[in-house]
Amino acid sequence: MHHDIGFSVSFMKSFGECPNLVIISDRNISIENVWHNIFPTAQHGICFYHMKGNMKRTFKLKKRDKLLLYFEQAAKCYGIAKFDCHFRKIKGNYEVAQYLESARLHKWSRAHMDGRRYNVMTINIAESINSVLRFARMLPMVHLIDEIINLLVKWFSKRHDFALKCTSTLCPDFGEKKLRRRLECASRMNVVKLNHVEYNVMDGDMDDHVHLTNNTCSCRKFQLEQLPCKHVVAVCHFLKLNVYFMASRYYTRNTWLDAYSDTIYPVQPQKLWVIPEYVQSRVVCPPNAKVMPGRRKKLRIPSQEDDIIRRKCSRCSSTSHNKSTCKNNVPLPNVGHTL
Repeated sequence: MHHDIGFSVSFMKSFGECPNLVIISDRNISIENVWHNIFPTAQHGICFYHMKGNMKRTFKLKKRDKLLLYFEQAAKCYGIAKFDCHFRKIKGNYEVAQYLESARLHKWSRAHMDGRRYNVMTINIAESINSVLRFARMLPMVHLIDEIINLLVKWFSKRHDFALKCTSTLCPDFGEKKLRRRLECASRMNVVKLNHVEYNVMDGDMDDHVHLTNNTCSCRKFQLEQLPCKHVVAVCHFLKLNVYFMASRYYTRNTWLDAYSDTIYPVQPQKLWVIPEYVQSRVVCPPNAKVMPGRRKKLRIPSQEDDIIRRKCSRCSSTSHNKSTCKNNVPLPNVGHTL
């Protein structure tokens, strides 16, 4: 928890108070308490993957259980009506429904959350960083920092080159592909003008209301993603407006280019460092930490929400050993003998 406090304070000093900030984590209450003290206006959401894994473990659900599918559909819904449709199916199991409601719907449901979660439903980005640095974490601190710097240098250079070569208005992977798919869907919709700023879009048996001045759509996808949904695209096509002007600047190629415009330089050799006298005179002792015997763990310890893969013995199908150490009696198969 002290580590979380230190990181939170450093983050606050670096970025200041961020509007519409949403923090996604697992259900560890200490994380929420720390962030609530540092960023009192930020909203906290639960990682969808951890929540799903915890459901599976608590209620002993199988991998393809329909309850997990209903939960996934309910969590990713943008509108309350569609959420209620999927959550009604979950209520067939009273205990599971009570468990999800006790976790508070706005924590894991995109439809009930007031903040902008965009498409971030999991903490996968943090797990990806841990995976990339799993070998570098075994190095001494100075070398670990060098590895992190080298990694960032490669990422910034590579992404800056991609942004320079980009010819589309929006980022190809995050905005352009989505918008082009929605253009195809919007071509089959009918638009009815209600007044000079409000329009009714008929999408099959569903009608959605678009308000251009407020930048809202009744499906709520436009508000949460900050990218025109198919109904807004249909209205723009109806009015012959440039749909790209409705997208947030964070999706644009120029913002992508600005994000990776700075150059990260590697640290010079230690012999070339210019260290002030007041820094050299300070004596920094290592922390009083008890080193446990044995080899250090290289893989992270899974939380209780994570699924643990149990390998079975290929000889007797037990989980406590493997084939090379198996001592169990295995019955012979029924084989017919010819006399």
